[in-house]
Order: sequence, then structure tokens, then C-alpha cells
Amino acid sequence: MTEPSKVIHIRNVGHEINENDLLQLVQPFGVVMKLVILRAKNQALIQMHDVSTAANVLQYYATVQPSIRGRNIYMQFSSHQELTTTDPNSLGTKGGEQGMEPNRILLVTVHSMLYPITVEVLHQVFSPYGFVEKIVTFHKLAGFQALIQYHIHQSALQAKIALQGRNIYDGCCQLDIQFSNLNELQVNYNNDRSRDFTNPSLPTEQRGQSFQLIFLSSLFLRHLQTLKVANLNFHFFFG
Repeated sequence: MTEPSKVIHIRNVGHEINENDLLQLVQPFGVVMKLVILRAKNQALIQMHDVSTAANVLQYYATVQPSIRGRNIYMQFSSHQELTTTDPNSLGTKGGEQGMEPNRILLVTVHSMLYPITVEVLHQVFSPYGFVEKIVTFHKLAGFQALIQYHIHQSALQAKIALQGRNIYDGCCQLDIQFSNLNELQVNYNNDRSRDFTNPSLPTEQRGQSFQLIFLSSLFLRHLQTLKVANLNFHFFFG
């Protein structure tokens, strides 16, 4: 008999079954730490918060046949005591595996961006799944991207499952969501590119930047006036 573990091994996981389907079966019992779908083997591995939570899942489904989309699935304790990134049967996409290691920070890429996406828009989209602490936006070769930090990793996990592949607007602004490998976002300014919702007193721009812009604008206006005077003199003498 397999030794009790916080990792649950699930068999007969068809290709029509996705991560959200599996989570709906086990989330009522407690926090899900990691989830892996082994597509080539029609299997899945789910790591719960602790052994007792995993035991409660198996105890319940020993009396109730778990079924997803009309397909019976079968659960037992896994031989793995914990899923790690170095485990060949754990996370990653090697060998056709589809897995995820939840982190409270999401890396979001927006494809087919026909409309501008602001910090406010992202907060509106992602905040229903938990308290969003910080958002940082930037442009890379992949296009418009954002890092979104939740208060807890469970919120990030739920957001990823619910929003992956969805469009912010009809027919465009498709979300491609991955877990970031960062532990904490550093936000220095609250503006249209970044926001720290835990620290609303942050400045909107670098100190001294406003004065610099005013100074440069003044120089530019003075240059325009010089050009106008020169142009008038030119027409006066040669017009």
C-alpha cells in the first residue's frame, strides 16, 4: 500500500479534461499547491497543502465516484511526497507534461492589442480573483507585458486558470498568462505604467523630473520665438 502523501495521483485523465476541472474536484477540501497534467499518460498529479488535506480528498472520493465530463477518474496517494521542479514526473512541459508551480506573481502578455491596456484596466480584470498588491507594465519583443502581484499565490492560481487565453475586449487583447519566477515586485512610482496598491503615497514621477520638463519646455519655446523673429526679419528684407 502506498504511503500517505500530500500528492494525489489521478488516472484516466482524458484530453478533454483541463486544470480547472481537476481543481474543482479538490479545492473544496483545501489549498492546492501544485498541479501537473501528464498528457502522454492520461494522468495528473496534484499536491495539496498537507497530508491530512490529501487524505480527506481520497476519503471522500472513496465513497463517491469522481467523474469529469462523463469520464470516471481514479485517485490514490502518489509515490511522490512532494512535487519539485527537478522531479521528472513533476512540473514543466518536458515529455508532453503540462504543469504549473503557483507563484503569487503572474507574467501577462497581451496579444492582438488593438486598444491600449492601462494599469486600471488590468486591475479591473485581475482584482476579482484576489487582492492585487502591485502591477508593473512594460514593452518587450513579445509585445505588451505586465507583472501582477497578488497577496497570496492561490489568487494568482485562480486568475491564471480563469483568464488564460481570454480576451479583454471582444476579438482582441488576448491574455497569455504564466507564473513569474520573481518573489517580489519593486514599484517606485504610482503612474500609468506601474502601481503599488499597498502604498498609495508613492510619487507619480521621479523627483526633480517636473522641473526638468518645465526647464526644457522653456528652452524649446525660446527657440521657437527665435525662429519666428528670424523668419520675420527674412521676409522684411527679402519679402
